[in-house]
Amino acid sequence: MDLPHQTHVSLLVVIRRARVLPARGSIIVRVNQKVAPSDVIGRTTLAPAHYLFDIAHGLGLPPAKADRYLRRELGEKVSSGDILAGPVGWMRRVVRAPEEGRVVLQGDGRLLYEGLGEAFELKAALPGTVIGEEPDVSATIETVGALVEGIWGNGRQEFGVLRMTTQNSAGTLGATDLNIEMRGAVAVAGRVEDPNIFRSLAALPVRGLICGSMPSACISAAQAAEIPVILTEGFGNIPMNSAIFELFATNVGREASLNAQQTDHWKGVRPEVIIPLPAVGSADVPAEAVQLVVGRRVRVLRAPHAGREGSVVSLPQGLMAIPNGIRVPCADVELGEIGLVRVPIANLDILE
Repeated sequence: MDLPHQTHVSLLVVIRRARVLPARGSIIVRVNQKVAPSDVIGRTTLAPAHYLFDIAHGLGLPPAKADRYLRRELGEKVSSGDILAGPVGWMRRVVRAPEEGRVVLQGDGRLLYEGLGEAFELKAALPGTVIGEEPDVSATIETVGALVEGIWGNGRQEFGVLRMTTQNSAGTLGATDLNIEMRGAVAVAGRVEDPNIFRSLAALPVRGLICGSMPSACISAAQAAEIPVILTEGFGNIPMNSAIFELFATNVGREASLNAQQTDHWKGVRPEVIIPLPAVGSADVPAEAVQLVVGRRVRVLRAPHAGREGSVVSLPQGLMAIPNGIRVPCADVELGEIGLVRVPIANLDILE
């Protein structure tokens, strides 16, 4: 059976996030420790690069003769630029190490070289308390705040102060909306239309961009951007959800954590914005599965009413025919001035 999607738009909830090292290393925080977004909580070394050199070709010699000019022992540590073989001939041909590392294998005119590997530091990315850890792998951080899940992200992470750049959820971000006050901030806009806006954002620079939608022509520029980019509605010409826009507008000046991770329905991850807030009163963990019932607030995901919000009025029994002739489970949704429309349940997003 087709199921509706679910998006969390929560004003105050308990948020728990596991921060995972890309490879086994060391977690350097402990349970109950307070952390800030920029705190390093773990370290590791990324998988080293391997280089196979054709020494004979590089020196212009037969393999048997090339081996005579090898300069390093197996396992010997080598600095970047050091000579691995040579020099040979009047041109003083040599083969040099591309980076710091060691010789793994050599002979028959060839040499296998292993780079040292890039050091990697895992940052907390959000303020909170460490509530659990898996040694050498991950730490789980808990915080309280607002949570907004997006539709698309470009895979980057950052933390910065929220600033509004458009006056309403349908406003389009232009170069004239960016000024010196935006430097180091997270820009929030209704829509983006011009791929060149990412150059303007980089020139300030800002720390992130959250917008409702953008055309597919902007995808390449967004993916190349060095800041996180999160879309709350998707691709096309769709205004930002009014409830989401209002949530950001009421939290201007507060710091927000942006994780523009790509959506993976199998792993249950979505791009998200977390706004840490003072814990006033009680806050709950957001529900992972919410039932579609009459009265539930939903958003339509597909044309002709993509991006429109409304409330479920009824859930007809059985399979209903839609314009293309297919019979699927549907819901009747009241969409304000548009009125009552029948929408396939698979095309609905529950706003929780």
